[in-house]
Parts: sequence; structure tokens; C-alpha cells
Amino acid sequence: MRFPTYALLFVLGLSLALLSCARPEEWDVAAVRKAIEEGSAKWTEAYNRGDAAGVAALYTDDATAMPPNSEMVKGRQGIQGLWNGLMTMGVKDVKLTTMDVGGSGNTAYEIGKYTITIQPEGQAAMTDTGKYVVVWKKQADGTWRLHADIWNSDLPLPGQ
Repeated sequence: MRFPTYALLFVLGLSLALLSCARPEEWDVAAVRKAIEEGSAKWTEAYNRGDAAGVAALYTDDATAMPPNSEMVKGRQGIQGLWNGLMTMGVKDVKLTTMDVGGSGNTAYEIGKYTITIQPEGQAAMTDTGKYVVVWKKQADGTWRLHADIWNSDLPLPGQ
């Protein structure tokens, strides 16, 4: 007995209709926020102990950092050099506060505030506050890594 073509088309059409009604996988904002806050805490701990390699290890291989008043830095090795340079210049005591997290799938964003101490050798310490945005990418092993990182100061430029 041969299965009628119209019956096959009906079953195929019904299957496609049911699949199109399926709900997409829910994005657990609380779980992603927790993972990002934990990642930010690891970043802060590594930075504050002077471990530029440890900071860079938290970025994707092809990450981009966009420091203020400077060129973009691409790749983990370049990012390690960026953070090492800032550490050497006297940027220390970083504090990060996550304000908002969102996204979907394997991409999330974090909006936050920072406070840092800047104390070049032989000079008085000063405090800077500012804001940042980080795009995080979920890796195959389930960890979240920084993929794009941009920040800037709340303080006015000198002379303004």
C-alpha cells in the first residue's frame, strides 16, 4: 500500500506549523547576571593583584578593548599589554559595579560603573569614577568571557 502524497504533505505541513509555534529557549537573566558578576569579580581580583595575564585570560581570543582617548586593542595578547601598561602607570584598586545585564542566546551585555585609584609613582593618589559596557560571549564550555570592553570617565577633561 502506497502512502498518498497529499497525506505526506499534510503531515509535513502540520509538523512545520507545530515547530513554528514552539517557544524559543528562555534566557535566564538571573543566571547570566550571576555568571557575569562572578566573571567581573575574577577580573577585579586579577587586576588588583597586578596579574595582567590573569585579566587577559578572561577575554575571548578575538576580544576588543576600547580604552578612552586611545586606539582599539584587539586580541588577548594586546589586551594583556594594555592592562599591564595601566598597572605600571599606577592605575589600581579597581571596583566594578554591575548595573544592568541583558542579551539573548550566547551573547550578553553588562552596563556598569567603576571606581579606580590612580597614583603615578611619586605623586598623590586621585580617584576616578566612570561607566563601562562589556559584551560577553558564552563559550563552548559554558563560561562567559569578555568580548568587547569599553569605558570612560565621568570626570571632565582638564581645563573644562
